[in-house]
Amino acid sequence: MPDLGIFAFATILFLSISFAFARGGAPERWGALVIVSMTGIQVASAFFQHQKYHSVDLASVIVDAYGVVGFGAIALYARRAWPIWATSLQILSLSSHFARQVDSGVSPMVYGLMKSSPTFFVLVALLVGTAAHRRRLRVRGADPGWMDW
Repeated sequence: MPDLGIFAFATILFLSISFAFARGGAPERWGALVIVSMTGIQVASAFFQHQKYHSVDLASVIVDAYGVVGFGAIALYARRAWPIWATSLQILSLSSHFARQVDSGVSPMVYGLMKSSPTFFVLVALLVGTAAHRRRLRVRGADPGWMDW
């Protein structure tokens, strides 16, 4: 029987990215691109280093830092709330690596949950953000994606 957690993550990953690319505005599509890039980096790193939970996973640190920068840039310029949530969640994920480095007594299972769970909710934020974009389009007829500086 396949791992239910992996199946749930893969399902929400597919749904959020597909929905954002097909029906989202520019910020949602950029957010989906950040997630696709993060996933690609994580998968590619698996060929060079197995994911580990007994010590800090350097590949995950890089992926989470990339997510913070990517979503942070979107949050600075987008007229949306979801990129702020996504950035905050990625900061939580990134901080889990520092917690693991400082306290080697953290259980590998707890470390795995701390570093992976926030990214799952980033996908939920993208789904909710795309649905909110669709609603604003329906109600207002327009939904500008970027700030007018």
